[in-house]
Formats: sequence, C-alpha cells, structure tokens
Amino acid sequence: MTRAVRAVDGAPPAKPEDTFSLYDAEEAVLTRSEAMLAGLTDVAGGVKALADAYRRGYREQRRLVRLSDRMQLDLQKANQALAEQRRDLQVLNAALSSEIEHRTRLEAELRSLADTDDLTGALARRRFMEIAAREWLRHERAGAPVCILMLDLDRFKLLNDSFGHAAGDAALVAFVATCRANLRTLDVIGRTGGEEFAVVLPDTTLEAGYAFAERLREAVAATPVPGVEAGVTITVSIGAAQAWRGESLESAMQRADAALYAAKREGRNRVGLEPDGAPSQSAHP
Repeated sequence: MTRAVRAVDGAPPAKPEDTFSLYDAEEAVLTRSEAMLAGLTDVAGGVKALADAYRRGYREQRRLVRLSDRMQLDLQKANQALAEQRRDLQVLNAALSSEIEHRTRLEAELRSLADTDDLTGALARRRFMEIAAREWLRHERAGAPVCILMLDLDRFKLLNDSFGHAAGDAALVAFVATCRANLRTLDVIGRTGGEEFAVVLPDTTLEAGYAFAERLREAVAATPVPGVEAGVTITVSIGAAQAWRGESLESAMQRADAALYAAKREGRNRVGLEPDGAPSQSAHP
C-alpha cells in the first residue's frame, strides 16, 4: 500500500520518485534471489553436464579397461596356444630328425648292400659296371690304356660238393682277399656271378695286365681254403683283354671272357689272352 506524504508548511507535494513502498526492498531481494537462482540453475546445469560427461567418460574408460582385459586374456591364451604348438613342433621336429637319420642310415645300408657283395666285399655287378664305365670314358677321352680281366675259380662246384657250401664261401672270401692284397687302389674288382669276377686295371696295357694276372694266379694257387683240411687250395683261370678305341666296355669284357674260356679249355689255372694278344716282360704298374 502506498501513502502520499503531505506537504509541510506549504511545501510542494512530493514527486512520484520520492514515493516510498513498503515492499520495494523485498521485491529487490526477490529479484536478486531470482537472478541468483537462475545463476544457480545455470551452474547446476553446467555441473550436471560436467557430471554426465564425467559419467560417460568413466563408463567408456571402464568399457576400454574391460576390453583391454579381454584382449590381454585373449593374448595370453593365444601365447599359451603358441607355446603349446611350439612344444608340439619341437617334439615333431625331433621325431622327424630321428626318422631322417634312421632313413639315412637305412639308405646307406641299402646302398652298401646294392653296391657291395655281402659275402666277399667285392663290388656288386651293377656297381662294378658303373665304375668300369667311368674308367672306360676316361680311356676314351685321354686314350689311356685299360686292361680287363675276367676270372673264374676252377672246379668250384667240386669244392662245394666235397667240403660243403661253407667251404665254398670261405674260398670266395679268401680269393677276394688275395686279389685285394695284389691290386692297386685304383684297380676295381667286382663279383659278376657265383664264382666269377672281373677286374678293371686303369692305365694298364695288355702286356702289363698279363704279367699282373700271372702273379695273381700264382698267389691264389698258394692260398689255402680256410676251415678245411690242410693242403686244400683253389686255382683261378683268367682271361685278359685290352680296350680298343671306339669299343664298348661290354665288347672288351666279352673278348676277355673268350680268353678266359680258352684258358679253361687249355687245362685251367692259367691266363688266357684275347686273340692275337701276346705277353711280354712288361710288369703291372
């Protein structure tokens, strides 16, 4: 309620701005309060927005932490799986290495069996032919002399029939041992049949081959057969041929074989030469 102030002693009436209201202060307080409330509302909104942002950030952080934990767990499991696979591979590699070594040994044994006569230690026929062919090629390229010897133990069947196959085996072993004692390191001996053998003498002429064959024949005749009664020996007939330029290895072996059978017909325990071959005093190198 507003009340006008009377003029005193004839003073003029008060101006409107000089009027006084009982609630002016309250209204001013209310106005300021409303402004403060509005400000607080704005602050509260900002705080709420900040809290919401913090809450979202916290939730995202928790999600990332859980994701990281899962990733670490998956990584740990993957590492464990890799470690187990590595151990399995190590075991498998060890097994494979052992298998490879075993197969390598077997292959070496099989190769040895295929290359070597298991009774006498002489080369098997196939391996002998391979090495003889190599020497033959060298002879063809360089024109070096090569002598071929074909050897056959005399009356070997009679030895087997009289003293048994064990005696026959012992005679074969003793024969090859005698040959090896007289051969050079570059000479090659192979077993081509039951009691038949062949020798390749590189860089050896027919005359020198004949001289060597004679020495070998005498050494064999002086070798007793192990395991049988004293005085039992074996003899060998030998055919010799020299390689011709342009001739095949098989052809030279056939000529030496023909000389061998000529020696057999002439009484055994002797050295036969290829047709038109004549011995001389040349020695085996």
